[in-house]
Amino acid sequence: MARQKKPFDAVQFTRESAGRVARVVRQAELTPPAASPLVFTRNAIASSPRSGKVFRVCTFTGAWSKNSAKVVTFRGITSTPNTAVAQNIFVSITGTTSTSTTKNCAIAKDGTAWYVIAAECS
Repeated sequence: MARQKKPFDAVQFTRESAGRVARVVRQAELTPPAASPLVFTRNAIASSPRSGKVFRVCTFTGAWSKNSAKVVTFRGITSTPNTAVAQNIFVSITGTTSTSTTKNCAIAKDGTAWYVIAAECS
């Protein structure tokens, strides 16, 4: 009875079969690729690439109505540009009509637009 081959038995080639394998490998090495190679960028999984900071702490003055935009000033940044326009889509924020009273807020970027995500309560 012939011995059954095991999965890890060494393969033995004749000189002719080794030459055939060598010719196929050489042909594959010399053939130009049919398509461009895969390239994975840092943000390949993200639907849109991020640029710069996506979360900022800012200040604003006055009241901020829901569904309205307001200019906010980045905290700790004195050189221009140090402002952004942020959209409030969650809730009206009460405040004084004084332009000298500032409140803190946090904004986040979605795509190219900034949105208020938290604001200091009165």
